[in-house]
Amino acid sequence: MKQKQRKSTKTLTSRELEKKLDKIFSIYIRLRDADSNGYCWCITCGRTHYWSDGHQVNCGHFIPRGRKAVRFDERNCHAQCVHCNKWLNGAWDIYEQRMIEMYGKEEVEKLKEKSRIGGSYSGYQLAEMITEYNEKVKALKLEKGL
Repeated sequence: MKQKQRKSTKTLTSRELEKKLDKIFSIYIRLRDADSNGYCWCITCGRTHYWSDGHQVNCGHFIPRGRKAVRFDERNCHAQCVHCNKWLNGAWDIYEQRMIEMYGKEEVEKLKEKSRIGGSYSGYQLAEMITEYNEKVKALKLEKGL
């Protein structure tokens, strides 16, 4: 059986790097939001799910991922169950209330403003962020014993 060869981040296209970063960033957000037993709460409905079950819990974006300037902003992303994230389109009204409770109305407005400025990342920036979040994931797994 042939083994699939992995490309190094240096040979990936920007689109491939972005997909790779999406994956590790999602893992980081779910781990960040998990308790010491590995369970995280959906920011909008409060249901709990084990952090690594990507079929039950996602990295929900308050401001949609298409707004590149905030796509990888940690304040914009939280553990969110698949039901709320996909079937309720992010349950935006509840999500906004939770964001205001967590960060304050002024910070939420700043995040909204930041999302309006476009934004893109170079291949180098994406590769650097992949390395950064891989390290953060390793550290959180150790810290939480997961």
